[in-house]
Amino acid sequence: MGSFEPMTDLYFIGGNNIGGNDLVRFVPVVGIASMPIPATDGPLSDPVLFKLGYTWFTLYGTQGTKSYVEDEQEDDNGPVWSVSISVFFPGDSALVRGQLREMSDHRFVVEVQDNTGLWRRVGTLTEPLTFKYRFTTGDQPGDRRGSTITFSGNLLRPAPIISQ
Repeated sequence: MGSFEPMTDLYFIGGNNIGGNDLVRFVPVVGIASMPIPATDGPLSDPVLFKLGYTWFTLYGTQGTKSYVEDEQEDDNGPVWSVSISVFFPGDSALVRGQLREMSDHRFVVEVQDNTGLWRRVGTLTEPLTFKYRFTTGDQPGDRRGSTITFSGNLLRPAPIISQ
């Protein structure tokens, strides 16, 4: 267990509390030169430093399909946070299929901006996220045709909030 931290009340501060996510960006861990280790609490402000040829790559997702789930669970060693980031990427092409295939060989750090403007950095160099995708054409002409893309993993701490 971690060090004792005093508990306080949990009050909703009010204001805008829109669900869903706006932006998702990713980088394979092989492209990271260094990144700060998240603090126990408080916003993370230090940037990720990239190797030559790497940066944050933006992942388009159809509006209303970008989700972030952080589920605290217990195992024999204490709390673990199971995280999952999913988006629906519409369409299909040889270029997209090649990119998705290449991504299957890597592990990632992902940043997600929710619809209130709050950013989270998910994954670390030692706890990277896995990548999976599922392509479907649907059954009917009105169905969605494309890939559900998912980054997921287990973390020893909840994903830190980052200040941009």
